[in-house]
Amino acid sequence: MASTLQTLSLQIFGVSTGFLTAGAIVALSYSTVPIFLEHPNEVSLRHLRALFSSGSHIFPQLATATSTAFSVLAYNAPANGTLRNQYIVAAAGAISIAPFTVFVMKPTNMTLKEIGEQGDEGIKKSGGEQRVQELLRRFGRLNAVRGSLLAMGAGVGLYAALSQ
Repeated sequence: MASTLQTLSLQIFGVSTGFLTAGAIVALSYSTVPIFLEHPNEVSLRHLRALFSSGSHIFPQLATATSTAFSVLAYNAPANGTLRNQYIVAAAGAISIAPFTVFVMKPTNMTLKEIGEQGDEGIKKSGGEQRVQELLRRFGRLNAVRGSLLAMGAGVGLYAALSQ
């Protein structure tokens, strides 16, 4: 059985890290993608590659840490109780960004990456400037959904923590 201090620490960590990470992910959709759309596609795609690279080193680890905190809280919660189920849902919501990224976002991300690696030639082969703009908008929408999944997990975790 976890101590009150351990439980409180995990709750604070899980909820705050979950919401902060979700906010950062969603902010990329609503602040960075519109900036990309205002610049030449070749420049935007180069910056998007850098964004993919930096994001892949930060967000999965933060989502995993958030999910782990909620998983430990679920493990320590009374067996077969509502609280345990709430923390399980919170943990699943937090880590759900991984399969969402792989199975839903990856085709768009890889297409953008490949076009960007080929420069102007890739833009022409992809169907032109409009096609790249469509893909950037799609990335923005999918990224907002990804952040929302993590926010849902953090929200359920907050509800569970406040229900105790």
